Amino acid sequence: METESKILIVDDISKNIQMAMNILKNEGYKMFYAKSGEMALKLVDEHNFDLILLDIMMPDMNGFEVCSKLKNEARTKKIPVIFLSGKDSSQDIEQAYECGGIDYVVKPFITIELITKVNSYVRLKQLEDKFEICKG
Repeated sequence: METESKILIVDDISKNIQMAMNILKNEGYKMFYAKSGEMALKLVDEHNFDLILLDIMMPDMNGFEVCSKLKNEARTKKIPVIFLSGKDSSQDIEQAYECGGIDYVVKPFITIELITKVNSYVRLKQLEDKFEICKG
């Protein structure tokens, strides 16, 4: 990786953030975390993230609302969002894709699944960014 990729993990439960960070710690990413949707949107204004791992069930603003806000902003609409949830109902999964999510991972995480999806989407984002630069 030419530049260190940045990942934002958004979850209101510290244990879930820690678990995701532990799984991804050897992948070479610079990781940030937010414990609320508001905090996540503030961090997104300050940094260029390559990927966001976003919990659905949070107080104040749920993950679907956060994702919708990101997808409605020109600067953030291309950041891939993987939803993380303890729920695997088809309704939640459909809503995750409808509001702009690129994937959905059910908690507790399967380590190899999370690593593989994160690596794939970060790589895809980097290639899309390079393509945009080349297109000029």
